[in-house]
Amino acid sequence: IEDMPYCACKAGTLNLTKNLSKAYAKDGVLTNMVSPAFVETAMTNAMMRSRSEERGVSMEEAVKSFLAENRPGIEVGRRGKVEEVAAVIAFLCSNQASYVVGSNWRVDGGSVSTIST
Repeated sequence: IEDMPYCACKAGTLNLTKNLSKAYAKDGVLTNMVSPAFVETAMTNAMMRSRSEERGVSMEEAVKSFLAENRPGIEVGRRGKVEEVAAVIAFLCSNQASYVVGSNWRVDGGSVSTIST
């Protein structure tokens, strides 16, 4: 239940992406979405610092325990890097992605195992 607002916003953003892609692709505006999960950012660093202090453990141990307890589906077993997300965005902005439209690119270490239709 605590994730409800986040889930509603994520679903809304995905539907907006799909609708924008349908409306504007013919005009050359290619709309896509990038969905990163647990990336090394100021926000997750603050979360892990707080967890580290609360538990009296190192940052490394805080991240490790968070992954085990809260994100066991992240198959690579680590936080993502901002550069990894940026690389996907750079690709989507390039001519190499000129046939990619209305897609949701998950940069999530394998945490979501679904097939999009």
